[in-house]
Amino acid sequence: MKSFLLILLSLSCIAFLYLGNTYWQERTAVSSYNITSDNPSSEAVTSSSSAEPSEEIVPFANWPEQAQADYQAAVDNGETYKLALVGSPALGKDENGWSVQVKDALEEEYGESLEVSIFQYDTVSTDFIYGEDSDEVIDYAPDMVLFEPFSLNDNSRGVSADDNQYSIEFFLKELLGANEDVVMLLQPSHPIDGATYYPRDIEGLKEFAKEKDITYLDHWTAWPDSEELKSLLAEKQDGPNEDGHELWADYLTDYFISDAKGKEDSQ
Repeated sequence: MKSFLLILLSLSCIAFLYLGNTYWQERTAVSSYNITSDNPSSEAVTSSSSAEPSEEIVPFANWPEQAQADYQAAVDNGETYKLALVGSPALGKDENGWSVQVKDALEEEYGESLEVSIFQYDTVSTDFIYGEDSDEVIDYAPDMVLFEPFSLNDNSRGVSADDNQYSIEFFLKELLGANEDVVMLLQPSHPIDGATYYPRDIEGLKEFAKEKDITYLDHWTAWPDSEELKSLLAEKQDGPNEDGHELWADYLTDYFISDAKGKEDSQ
Protein backbone atom coordinates (compact mmCIF):
# COMPACT_ATOMS: atom_id res chain seq x y z
CA MET A 1 0.00 0.00 0.00
CA LYS A 2 2.81 2.35 0.92
CA SER A 3 4.57 1.61 -2.40
CA PHE A 4 1.38 2.33 -4.33
CA LEU A 5 0.98 5.72 -2.64
CA LEU A 6 4.59 6.62 -3.46
CA ILE A 7 4.07 5.71 -7.12
CA LEU A 8 0.85 7.75 -7.23
CA LEU A 9 2.59 10.75 -5.64
CA SER A 10 5.44 10.53 -8.14
CA LEU A 11 3.03 10.47 -11.07
CA SER A 12 1.17 13.46 -9.64
CA CYS A 13 4.42 15.42 -9.32
CA ILE A 14 5.39 14.58 -12.90
CA ALA A 15 1.97 15.65 -14.17
CA PHE A 16 2.16 18.93 -12.21
CA LEU A 17 5.59 19.74 -13.55
CA TYR A 18 4.52 18.96 -17.13
CA LEU A 19 1.40 21.12 -16.92
CA GLY A 20 3.35 23.96 -15.31
CA ASN A 21 6.02 23.91 -18.01
CA THR A 22 3.39 23.87 -20.76
CA TYR A 23 1.58 26.84 -19.22
CA TRP A 24 4.82 28.83 -18.96
CA GLN A 25 5.72 28.17 -22.60
CA GLU A 26 2.28 29.36 -23.69
CA ARG A 27 2.60 32.53 -21.60
CA THR A 28 6.05 33.22 -23.08
CA ALA A 29 4.76 32.74 -26.60
CA VAL A 30 1.85 35.13 -25.96
CA SER A 31 4.17 37.80 -24.54
CA SER A 32 6.52 37.48 -27.52
CA TYR A 33 3.64 37.86 -29.95
CA ASN A 34 2.36 40.95 -28.17
CA ILE A 35 5.73 42.68 -28.65
CA THR A 36 6.17 41.92 -32.33
CA SER A 37 2.58 41.75 -33.58
CA ASP A 38 0.35 43.84 -31.33
CA ASN A 39 3.01 46.59 -31.16
CA PRO A 40 4.61 46.57 -34.62
CA SER A 41 6.09 50.03 -34.01
CA SER A 42 8.72 48.56 -31.70
CA GLU A 43 10.67 47.23 -34.65
CA ALA A 44 10.33 50.53 -36.47
CA VAL A 45 11.61 52.44 -33.45
CA THR A 46 14.70 50.24 -33.25
CA SER A 47 15.33 50.57 -36.95
CA SER A 48 14.78 54.32 -36.89
CA SER A 49 17.08 54.94 -33.95
CA SER A 50 19.93 53.07 -35.59
CA ALA A 51 19.56 54.83 -38.96
CA GLU A 52 21.94 57.61 -39.92
CA PRO A 53 20.38 61.11 -39.62
CA SER A 54 19.67 62.69 -42.99
CA GLU A 55 22.01 65.53 -43.95
CA GLU A 56 20.50 68.75 -45.28
CA ILE A 57 22.08 70.94 -47.93
CA VAL A 58 22.93 74.30 -46.35
CA PRO A 59 23.63 76.91 -49.06
CA PHE A 60 25.16 79.38 -46.57
CA ALA A 61 27.59 76.85 -45.07
CA ASN A 62 30.64 78.83 -46.27
CA TRP A 63 29.62 82.06 -44.56
CA PRO A 64 31.36 83.21 -41.36
CA GLU A 65 29.78 81.73 -38.24
CA GLN A 66 28.29 85.05 -37.13
CA ALA A 67 26.68 85.57 -40.52
CA GLN A 68 25.26 82.04 -40.56
CA ALA A 69 23.71 82.47 -37.13
CA ASP A 70 22.30 85.92 -37.90
CA TYR A 71 20.86 84.84 -41.25
CA GLN A 72 19.19 81.81 -39.67
CA ALA A 73 17.77 83.99 -36.91
CA ALA A 74 16.40 86.40 -39.51
CA VAL A 75 14.73 83.53 -41.36
CA ASP A 76 13.25 82.16 -38.14
CA ASN A 77 11.86 85.61 -37.27
CA GLY A 78 10.50 86.26 -40.75
CA GLU A 79 12.96 89.11 -41.31
CA THR A 80 15.19 90.02 -44.25
CA TYR A 81 18.97 89.66 -44.05
CA LYS A 82 20.81 92.45 -45.88
CA LEU A 83 24.01 92.03 -47.90
CA ALA A 84 25.86 95.04 -49.37
CA LEU A 85 28.28 94.68 -52.29
CA VAL A 86 30.62 97.69 -52.06
CA GLY A 87 33.50 98.81 -54.23
CA SER A 88 34.85 100.51 -57.33
CA PRO A 89 33.52 100.49 -60.93
CA ALA A 90 35.11 97.03 -61.19
CA LEU A 91 31.76 95.83 -59.74
CA GLY A 92 30.26 96.44 -63.18
CA LYS A 93 26.91 97.56 -61.81
CA ASP A 94 25.80 99.19 -65.06
CA GLU A 95 26.98 96.49 -67.44
CA ASN A 96 25.70 93.22 -65.99
CA GLY A 97 28.99 92.86 -64.13
CA TRP A 98 29.81 90.35 -61.45
CA SER A 99 27.90 92.30 -58.79
CA VAL A 100 24.66 92.12 -60.77
CA GLN A 101 25.17 88.45 -61.56
CA VAL A 102 25.85 87.62 -57.91
CA LYS A 103 22.85 89.65 -56.75
CA ASP A 104 20.55 87.82 -59.17
CA ALA A 105 21.91 84.40 -58.21
CA LEU A 106 21.62 85.03 -54.47
CA GLU A 107 18.12 86.46 -54.60
CA GLU A 108 16.99 83.54 -56.74
CA GLU A 109 18.47 81.07 -54.23
CA TYR A 110 17.42 82.75 -50.98
CA GLY A 111 14.26 84.54 -52.08
CA GLU A 112 12.86 87.29 -49.89
CA SER A 113 14.99 86.19 -46.92
CA LEU A 114 18.05 87.90 -48.46
CA GLU A 115 18.25 91.43 -49.84
CA VAL A 116 21.31 92.36 -51.91
CA SER A 117 22.23 95.98 -52.69
CA ILE A 118 25.10 97.24 -54.85
CA PHE A 119 27.12 100.32 -53.86
CA GLN A 120 29.56 101.33 -56.59
CA TYR A 121 31.78 104.43 -56.43
CA ASP A 122 34.57 105.72 -58.64
CA THR A 123 36.79 106.95 -55.84
CA VAL A 124 39.74 106.04 -53.61
CA SER A 125 39.51 104.54 -50.16
CA THR A 126 40.33 107.70 -48.21
CA ASP A 127 37.74 109.80 -50.07
CA PHE A 128 35.24 107.00 -49.62
CA ILE A 129 35.40 106.95 -45.82
CA TYR A 130 35.42 110.74 -45.36
CA GLY A 131 32.71 111.51 -47.90
CA GLU A 132 29.04 110.76 -48.32
CA ASP A 133 29.61 107.47 -50.14
CA SER A 134 30.34 105.47 -47.00
CA ASP A 135 27.42 107.18 -45.24
CA GLU A 136 25.10 105.74 -47.88
CA VAL A 137 26.27 102.22 -47.09
CA ILE A 138 26.11 102.76 -43.34
CA ASP A 139 22.58 104.16 -43.56
CA TYR A 140 21.58 100.95 -45.33
CA ALA A 141 22.56 99.12 -42.09
CA PRO A 142 23.68 95.90 -43.79
CA ASP A 143 24.11 92.64 -41.91
CA MET A 144 27.02 91.60 -44.13
CA VAL A 145 29.30 93.64 -46.40
CA LEU A 146 31.43 92.32 -49.25
CA PHE A 147 34.01 95.09 -49.60
CA GLU A 148 36.38 95.62 -52.52
CA PRO A 149 38.34 98.44 -50.87
CA PHE A 150 39.32 100.38 -54.01
CA SER A 151 42.72 98.68 -54.07
CA LEU A 152 43.45 99.25 -57.74
CA ASN A 153 42.13 102.81 -57.67
CA ASP A 154 44.36 103.55 -54.68
CA ASN A 155 47.40 102.04 -56.37
CA SER A 156 46.92 104.03 -59.58
CA ARG A 157 46.03 107.32 -57.83
CA GLY A 158 48.77 107.48 -55.22
CA VAL A 159 47.03 106.25 -52.06
CA SER A 160 49.35 104.07 -49.99
CA ALA A 161 48.59 100.52 -48.89
CA ASP A 162 48.78 101.69 -45.27
CA ASP A 163 46.10 104.31 -45.90
CA ASN A 164 44.02 101.71 -47.66
CA GLN A 165 44.14 99.43 -44.64
CA TYR A 166 43.37 102.29 -42.28
CA SER A 167 40.32 103.10 -44.41
CA ILE A 168 39.09 99.53 -44.08
CA GLU A 169 39.33 99.65 -40.29
CA PHE A 170 37.62 103.04 -40.17
CA PHE A 171 34.79 101.85 -42.40
CA LEU A 172 34.30 98.70 -40.34
CA LYS A 173 34.12 100.76 -37.14
CA GLU A 174 31.41 102.94 -38.70
CA LEU A 175 29.48 99.88 -39.85
CA LEU A 176 29.60 98.39 -36.37
CA GLY A 177 28.20 101.62 -35.00
CA ALA A 178 25.08 101.08 -37.11
CA ASN A 179 24.88 97.31 -36.56
CA GLU A 180 27.05 95.76 -33.87
CA ASP A 181 26.72 92.30 -35.45
CA VAL A 182 27.70 93.30 -38.98
CA VAL A 183 30.09 90.95 -40.78
CA MET A 184 32.67 92.25 -43.24
CA LEU A 185 34.18 90.21 -46.05
CA LEU A 186 37.18 91.55 -47.96
CA GLN A 187 38.18 90.87 -51.54
CA PRO A 188 40.77 92.38 -53.87
CA SER A 189 39.94 94.16 -57.06
CA HIS A 190 40.69 92.31 -60.31
CA PRO A 191 44.27 91.37 -61.20
CA ILE A 192 46.04 93.17 -64.05
CA ASP A 193 48.80 92.05 -66.37
CA GLY A 194 52.37 93.30 -66.00
CA ALA A 195 51.95 95.02 -62.63
CA THR A 196 54.76 95.12 -60.03
CA TYR A 197 53.60 97.07 -56.98
CA TYR A 198 49.88 96.32 -57.22
CA PRO A 199 50.29 92.56 -56.52
CA ARG A 200 52.38 93.49 -53.45
CA ASP A 201 49.57 95.72 -52.22
CA ILE A 202 47.12 92.86 -52.65
CA GLU A 203 49.38 90.46 -50.80
CA GLY A 204 49.52 93.02 -48.00
CA LEU A 205 45.71 93.25 -48.04
CA LYS A 206 45.49 89.49 -47.67
CA GLU A 207 47.86 89.53 -44.69
CA PHE A 208 45.95 92.43 -43.16
CA ALA A 209 42.69 90.49 -43.38
CA LYS A 210 44.32 87.52 -41.68
CA GLU A 211 45.72 89.67 -38.86
CA LYS A 212 42.34 91.36 -38.27
CA ASP A 213 40.41 88.09 -38.54
CA ILE A 214 38.38 89.35 -41.49
CA THR A 215 37.22 86.75 -44.02
CA TYR A 216 39.17 87.23 -47.27
CA LEU A 217 37.72 85.98 -50.55
CA ASP A 218 40.77 85.42 -52.74
CA HIS A 219 39.19 85.29 -56.18
CA TRP A 220 42.63 85.87 -57.72
CA THR A 221 43.15 82.13 -57.41
CA ALA A 222 40.52 81.68 -60.14
CA TRP A 223 42.18 84.01 -62.67
CA PRO A 224 44.78 82.75 -65.18
CA ASP A 225 48.30 84.11 -65.49
CA SER A 226 50.11 86.16 -68.15
CA GLU A 227 48.64 86.44 -71.64
CA GLU A 228 45.46 84.56 -70.77
CA LEU A 229 44.67 87.20 -68.15
CA LYS A 230 44.46 89.93 -70.79
CA SER A 231 41.65 88.06 -72.51
CA LEU A 232 39.48 88.60 -69.40
CA LEU A 233 40.12 92.33 -68.98
CA ALA A 234 38.97 95.50 -70.65
CA GLU A 235 41.43 97.13 -73.05
CA LYS A 236 42.84 99.53 -70.43
CA GLN A 237 42.71 96.84 -67.70
CA ASP A 238 40.56 99.18 -65.59
CA GLY A 239 37.98 96.44 -65.18
CA PRO A 240 37.03 92.94 -66.30
CA ASN A 241 35.41 92.34 -69.65
CA GLU A 242 32.29 90.21 -70.01
CA ASP A 243 34.21 86.93 -69.54
CA GLY A 244 36.15 88.35 -66.60
CA HIS A 245 32.96 89.43 -64.85
CA GLU A 246 31.53 85.96 -65.36
CA LEU A 247 34.64 84.32 -63.88
CA TRP A 248 34.53 86.65 -60.86
CA ALA A 249 30.80 86.10 -60.41
CA ASP A 250 31.19 82.32 -60.55
CA TYR A 251 33.80 82.40 -57.79
CA LEU A 252 31.65 84.49 -55.48
CA THR A 253 28.45 82.60 -56.25
CA ASP A 254 30.17 79.36 -55.31
CA TYR A 255 31.08 80.94 -51.99
CA PHE A 256 27.70 82.41 -51.17
CA ILE A 257 25.71 79.40 -52.38
CA SER A 258 27.42 76.29 -51.12
CA ASP A 259 26.48 72.73 -52.05
CA ALA A 260 27.93 71.48 -48.75
CA LYS A 261 25.83 69.37 -46.42
CA GLY A 262 25.05 70.80 -43.05
CA LYS A 263 26.15 69.46 -39.71
CA GLU A 264 24.39 69.44 -36.38
CA ASP A 265 26.83 72.06 -35.16
CA SER A 266 26.90 74.16 -38.32
CA GLN A 267 29.73 76.62 -38.52
